[in-house]
Amino acid sequence: MIQQSHGAPSTSALRTIAIPIACALVVLSIFAAATAPPLLPRLFFFRQDGLVLAVLVGLLIIAAGSGWRTVWPRAPDFILSRRTVLIGALVVALALWAGTYILLDNYPLTRDEHMVVFDMQIFRSGRLADPIPPEWRMYVKALSPQFLLPLPGNAAWVSSYMPTNAMLRTAFGTVLDPALMNPLLAAAGAVALFDIAGRIFPGRRSAQAIAILLYATSAQMLATAMMPYAMTAHLALNLIWLMLFLRGTRASHAAAIAVGFVAIGLHQVVFHPLFALPFIDHLRRQGQWRTALVYVACYALFGLFWISYPHLVAWSAGLGSGTGAAAGTSGFIVARVLPLLLKHQPTTIPLMVVNLLRFVTWENLALLPLMALGYGAIRRDEGIARPLAYGVALTFLAMAFLIPYQGHGWGYRYLHGLIGNCALLAAYGWRDFSDREEVRSFVGVATLVTVCMTLPFLLWQTHAFAHPYAQVNRMIDGIDADMAVIDSSGPEFRIDEVRNNPDLSNRPLRLASTELTPDDIRILCRRGTIAFVDAEQMRALGLGDRRDPGSAQFEKLRTAAAYCRNPGA
Repeated sequence: MIQQSHGAPSTSALRTIAIPIACALVVLSIFAAATAPPLLPRLFFFRQDGLVLAVLVGLLIIAAGSGWRTVWPRAPDFILSRRTVLIGALVVALALWAGTYILLDNYPLTRDEHMVVFDMQIFRSGRLADPIPPEWRMYVKALSPQFLLPLPGNAAWVSSYMPTNAMLRTAFGTVLDPALMNPLLAAAGAVALFDIAGRIFPGRRSAQAIAILLYATSAQMLATAMMPYAMTAHLALNLIWLMLFLRGTRASHAAAIAVGFVAIGLHQVVFHPLFALPFIDHLRRQGQWRTALVYVACYALFGLFWISYPHLVAWSAGLGSGTGAAAGTSGFIVARVLPLLLKHQPTTIPLMVVNLLRFVTWENLALLPLMALGYGAIRRDEGIARPLAYGVALTFLAMAFLIPYQGHGWGYRYLHGLIGNCALLAAYGWRDFSDREEVRSFVGVATLVTVCMTLPFLLWQTHAFAHPYAQVNRMIDGIDADMAVIDSSGPEFRIDEVRNNPDLSNRPLRLASTELTPDDIRILCRRGTIAFVDAEQMRALGLGDRRDPGSAQFEKLRTAAAYCRNPGA
């Protein structure tokens, strides 16, 4: 790494880091290609990330060559005003709002996203959990196969996630289209990032602008902002928190603590504290013990509240203490924390390598080299460089230990809340080395390639992946039947098409075939008409391929329905 002091950059800074980074990416790519687990990690690596990595490695090899400065024109300074950022952020937010419908059909693709919509429907009714009619309680797993909070007797249901993302979206939806919330949060994150960069780089407006440029050209940030994921709120609230934290007044610290309360309850309690802890420790290292202790005390209380939230849900539904996560703090630890600590995946290292490469490819191609150039600021403990870096490292290591498999994710979503950290660390690198012509040229060309090639390619890949699921969803909605049994076997996540309203008002009701038996079908056909959605029907709409013939167990269910008498009676 470069260890040049500020103000005296190396004459060959970019060439010094380009070859080591390129070699590391090649080695990690070969390892990922050989060891990536099947299904999503392997699919995404070969169809998306591997191609972008090849482009990045090519740019780095060119950057290491002696002819870089003569091949590419000098990149201009990037100077932005607050007004420009505000207007630009709003324009991008509106574009992302349109993209939610044009690119992604406004369809919550994954189970995580659907559970946000599911919880919103519950919260609109003024409840924390919706009661389940007694006749449907034995079919809860078939009606919603994953991510439900375990409540006694299946008497009520709500997702097992923390609630504030869905609550914010519910409140926002009373005024405007809920699909606009995440684009506006992404815009708010940009404005907060601009303020933060202005504070840590006074008089270096180009470094401030570089941070915004890297943020705005992140395919991960843009794609995720078009989805209901909580990760966009994590990113925005982390940046708003840091903006308030850096102001350093009692009022701003109080506001940051309030933001922290909401952020801890967004999705999973672990993410925001991993971001905030290095900054709280930074206060301690600066001798601000009292302020640091206030943060620690408040965050401890917030943590206790949020891990006890499932118990509050059970109590609100009149279900007593419940079991597992709904049993309060001890239940949360036993049901959620201990399984993560004690159950380790043998594929952890391959998964984390794929995750890291996926994060790199979904950002501006200049981000990683600029972050490497910013290492000197981390080493010298300048400003907030170390807390920014420690937040990224802590989160990555914690996820390697707790949840190495991210499932669906456009980029590496468990680092999504740290995109601002990475942009600011890269801005440190730009500040120290932007007077080197090869660095300026590389950033200009890498950004041009990102905007014109990799970003459109990745956003199109997002559309191509999601669109068949949205088409299948519309097809199922159009079925004239009381219930639809969906072939939920197979590797294409067809089970995610099993989604129902919490009040079971949708028709047809969708049921997962993998959670039913022929006896169940004979019982259900007395309640109404049953349709069957098989692998071939979904394949006709682009979901799946001919290598998946469908499920024999599904065919047994269809055969059982053929012997039903008086369906709908």
